[in-house]
Amino acid sequence: MKQILFFLHILLLLTACAGSRGALHTPENTPSSPPAIVLKDVPASLPLLPDTAQAINSPSALAARLDSLCADSIFDRTQLGLAVYDLTDNRYLYRRGERQCLRPASTMKVVTAISALHTLGTDYNYSTRLLRTDGEAAKGDSIVRGNIEIRAGFDPLLSKDDLKSLVAALAAEGVRRIEGDIVADVSLKDTLAKGWGWCWDDDDAPLDALTMGGKDIFETSFRQLLADSGIVCLGTFRKGRLTPGGRTVASVERTIDAVLLPMMKKSDNLAAESMFYHMAAHSGKPYAGRREAVKAIEALVKKMGLNPAHYQFADGSGLSLYNYVTPELLVRLLAFAYNDEALRRHLLPALPIAGEDGTLVRRLRGTKAQGNVRAKTGTVEGVSTLAGYCTAPNGHTLCFAIMNQGIRRTSTGRNFQDRVCRALTE
Repeated sequence: MKQILFFLHILLLLTACAGSRGALHTPENTPSSPPAIVLKDVPASLPLLPDTAQAINSPSALAARLDSLCADSIFDRTQLGLAVYDLTDNRYLYRRGERQCLRPASTMKVVTAISALHTLGTDYNYSTRLLRTDGEAAKGDSIVRGNIEIRAGFDPLLSKDDLKSLVAALAAEGVRRIEGDIVADVSLKDTLAKGWGWCWDDDDAPLDALTMGGKDIFETSFRQLLADSGIVCLGTFRKGRLTPGGRTVASVERTIDAVLLPMMKKSDNLAAESMFYHMAAHSGKPYAGRREAVKAIEALVKKMGLNPAHYQFADGSGLSLYNYVTPELLVRLLAFAYNDEALRRHLLPALPIAGEDGTLVRRLRGTKAQGNVRAKTGTVEGVSTLAGYCTAPNGHTLCFAIMNQGIRRTSTGRNFQDRVCRALTE
């Protein structure tokens, strides 16, 4: 009998090793409160496996499989942080280096997304407003005897079509000439073009509150659209602050979900940084920056009973070399979001699904993890990470964080993470 159990154990170990267009709002059609966000139904738990695969994974058996994976020789020369938490039973199933401070790469977007949904609210809207300073009495006048002002909303999805809608609203008021300037209020964020700890050779889009797809083309595009609409502007384009009492002509509104989707599915860095700075602006301070955004994240960390001094938050996207978090923190955040119905209903649909979409579209195909694992990937030089949710064969919902560091090839980390996901779902 002992020999049979021994061979079964050996067999088990061998097996284990095997954005969208914004909505135009004018003062006449703006609702008193933001429209309800319509989402696809999100189940209270992730999809269960078919009844034919309901073998129970005991914690000890799972631990044995993960121990076997962690015994790989790659960890003689690389670092690993791994945490698996059972949300159904409210207990850890596996921990290895879970309190090691490691670089998250784009799993930093998990921190940003959950913190922003918690801080700003799941019904939060991005807003880019067009105003005129000549007052209500000038409505209908073909000449703007003052300035046209743009309140920049650091909307990473702001498009030429959005600008067309703003200019069309101005033309609809009969405007044919602007005697003043076009003033852009970019005080939503600080004036830094790069995040703290970004490499000098990073070619990511500059962090401008009035960006259009990450390009500095707002002025050129806006002037051209004015001309196309038969509106002559005599003044210059400059940056400044909104004039008190200015009248809003129209605005482009975009839900936080619209930004969250490319941020998580496609790992869009600009979308993540915009969300980071919207948390900063929530403080009410003009030109708010990293310090204010980090205070919002740290407030949530404290709420979960963890010490913010144990981590370092440098940006919203994970590009920075100065970010340091732990698998424990990522798992605790994922558990916090999952146990809050409102947060869960907005976070889960945005996460990449293994073998189906986003940055996981080509991974774990043909395995029980396909269509089951929903997780955020992370990749920078020497770093590969994965953090998210899955359903175990016994129907329990799990959350996990896997952080591989010091790897020469990204595939080394990804292959290990895929093996872990298979162990959690098979």
